[in-house]
Amino acid sequence: MRRATSRRGLAAILVTVSVLAVLRQGAAWQEERPAREVSFARDIRPILAARCLNCHNGTRTSGGLRLDLRQSVVRDSILLPGKARESRLYQRITAMDEEVMPPTGERLTEEQIGLIRDWIDQGAGWPDELAGESAGPGHWAWRPVARPEVPRVSTAGVDHPIDAFLAERLNRAGLKMSPEADRRTLIRRLSFDLTGLPPTPERVARFIADPDPRAYEKLVEELLASPRYGERWARHWLDVVHYGDTHGYDKDKPRPNAWPYRDYVIESFNQDKPYARFVEEQLAGDVLYPGTRDGYRALGFIAAGPWDFIGHAELPESKIDGKIARHLDRDDMVANTMGTFTSVTVHC
Repeated sequence: MRRATSRRGLAAILVTVSVLAVLRQGAAWQEERPAREVSFARDIRPILAARCLNCHNGTRTSGGLRLDLRQSVVRDSILLPGKARESRLYQRITAMDEEVMPPTGERLTEEQIGLIRDWIDQGAGWPDELAGESAGPGHWAWRPVARPEVPRVSTAGVDHPIDAFLAERLNRAGLKMSPEADRRTLIRRLSFDLTGLPPTPERVARFIADPDPRAYEKLVEELLASPRYGERWARHWLDVVHYGDTHGYDKDKPRPNAWPYRDYVIESFNQDKPYARFVEEQLAGDVLYPGTRDGYRALGFIAAGPWDFIGHAELPESKIDGKIARHLDRDDMVANTMGTFTSVTVHC
């Protein structure tokens, strides 16, 4: 009996020593772990958006915490730049009791906690353009467009301002520009980008053999002048305004008179129509340009979206479902207009 007790005591001592060694090794690793540069946009903002902002935003500030604005986070000492363990944010995500955040769902992973800790210790960088102001001139979306100064770079092959911006950013990341594409690759890329179609073998051969130093510029102009250019790029606009050749909803009936608006958009791209005129025609073409063909065709924008045949045609407006269908239709017109032309979500 005495021998068995001794063995159990020895085993307990060995386990304790092992645990202490592991904890000590873990603590040493924490102290010696290599520093990593944490990006707010890449690493931190996705965590806040996924796990924090549902409860800590401009309209809901659970516990008095608001995490969508940098000014609120710093003013309320939610985080102390350079001092992760003294920051309320870090203390709440590492709490071991009911104070832990988020209060529902799974805890943040060790990787996520580590990113937030390192971000705070590195100064809690929060770029101005991502500061989160929801309104006013401080937010990037409301600032006037400004022409930035072209970076000065010594990278070989940089002969265009756009290349200078690319080279400057690549240099900061320790990367190099890709080698210049050969002519066969170039014409294929350009053709797919501008028309969505591959070039013919004959056109490839002519471009490769063309000794004119402006051969590339001439090719660009040729593809821009092609009717296929408008057909290719109009698709993007038609997607934005959620255009459809059918009504959608339960009875997805064909929309036989939708095509004039589709053709109007294609022709506007092929004519290189000024954007201001393009917008005006779609919003109020009958008033601003009465008697013109485009002034009326462009109004198809207003009715380009889904249309509930049952709610509009089969149910009278005296019934609740009929009223709902009409309200939703008008709301869709407002939302589509604001979303398309101002990138702001507005609903009735």
